[in-house]
Amino acid sequence: MSAGNFIIRRKTLISMLFIGLVMLGFISQRRLPVELIPDIELPYLFIMVQTRPSDPEQVEKDAVIPIEEAAGTLEGIEKIESWIRRGGASITVEYEKGIDIKYAYLKLEEKIAEIRSSIPEDYFVRVLKFDTQSISNDLMNLEVRGTGGLDRVREVVDREIVKEFESIEGIADVEVTGGREKSVDIVLDDDAIEAYGLTPSRISALISSNGASNRFVGHAVEKDRKYFVNVVTEYLDISDLEKIVVYPEGPVLLGDIAEIYFGVKKQESITRVNGMESVSMSLKKDQMVNMIEVSDRAISMVERLNSTMKNQEMELVVQYDGAESIRSNIDLIVRLAVIGGLLAIVILWFFLRNLRLVFVIALSIPISIYIAMNFFYAAGISINSLTLIGIALAIGMLLDNGVVVLENIYRLFSKGLHADKAVVQGVSEVWRSIVAATATTITVFLPFVFSSNFIIQSLGKHVGVSIVSTLLVSLAAALLLVPMVSHYFLSRGKSSDYSPVQSSGGRLMEIYRVLL
Repeated sequence: MSAGNFIIRRKTLISMLFIGLVMLGFISQRRLPVELIPDIELPYLFIMVQTRPSDPEQVEKDAVIPIEEAAGTLEGIEKIESWIRRGGASITVEYEKGIDIKYAYLKLEEKIAEIRSSIPEDYFVRVLKFDTQSISNDLMNLEVRGTGGLDRVREVVDREIVKEFESIEGIADVEVTGGREKSVDIVLDDDAIEAYGLTPSRISALISSNGASNRFVGHAVEKDRKYFVNVVTEYLDISDLEKIVVYPEGPVLLGDIAEIYFGVKKQESITRVNGMESVSMSLKKDQMVNMIEVSDRAISMVERLNSTMKNQEMELVVQYDGAESIRSNIDLIVRLAVIGGLLAIVILWFFLRNLRLVFVIALSIPISIYIAMNFFYAAGISINSLTLIGIALAIGMLLDNGVVVLENIYRLFSKGLHADKAVVQGVSEVWRSIVAATATTITVFLPFVFSSNFIIQSLGKHVGVSIVSTLLVSLAAALLLVPMVSHYFLSRGKSSDYSPVQSSGGRLMEIYRVLL
């Protein structure tokens, strides 16, 4: 059975294939993260070292050399570079391509924690990673206004409001500023710490290390990625602080050498809006979440809290929404793509003058885009400015394949050929040309994949996948869907109903033929 006969006789199979892929693409699109710029993880980790002003040679001996030796034992490291200055140093750890940087970050943190006791106490060491999502994790800034004094507003925020936003999926942290913040004061016994040979910096380091120790609790799987999950412990009660061991012999606890008090910090600022005291809240988002969906959940929470707390004379006001810029940019790109597609359809109607055939081409646009979402999901990319621009660019090229096939079938049928013959001959005459044209466009983006520059390779992946996947689907639609639907319409009409525009002999077509 030839390809043309397959298209004619297997309409149900082709229809179910495209319907199934479109439905699957719709599900994939709902699962894709939406972000302004793609999440790019650079294969670098940074170790920052800070201490009191001291000679670079001393910093190198005390901290840099031990850290370099510890980091050098890890797998997948390409290069380690250090910049040492007075009172500090910066160490860059470059990893091989393809390394799981999240896992590498946890392993490097664990390695630094192992050697921390060999580094002098007055050295502060921190491991940092850089990706486009960590540039700003700010999701939303809120202002909570109320009556009854600033202490009451802060108390309601800490007791009732914060936990509501922390329960929202996708929100990593809630920071509150304003009012008098709760605090813990630790007053050391000078004689006791001198007797045990302790220092305030040593005790501070013990408190930090006990409160920020990473505990491995298992694995988390997302798509094709496997993450190692660590939990950061925190102090929940004053007794937890009192039980910290500061001297192993005995043992001596922090509560034995210090008095620990729970209270509030001194108020440093007052904010008032329309006669109401106000407290600010900053919502931080998790990485790799759909920022628009998390923002919608937060706004819904704001509306619910405003309705329930109205009797308490409290209100929440959104001051900044990080998802708003994403919404506006995505809406703009989608609007431009829709306008471009409509203009292309209008031009097709101008030349074909048949709504049925124009509908065939118009139908291929959403079908190709939704099926392409399956490729997005498989490639692990998100819906962002780059991928949307890639789709917008591909829409014009997407129409080319369908127009070439449809016009050739239309031309043969208008000459009197039977619908079966017109479809079979029309596809067989042009399939090599449109395959070649699509292949040449696709190969333009291959150099991005093999680029040695990590940034170009990562950005090229988002643009390339969006354009290549859409074009491949449009090629399949041009060779299968367009001929099938065309045959359905043509077999139910007469060739006289589909007369080509040029037969009218109009002045416009005469100019068109001269230009050709």
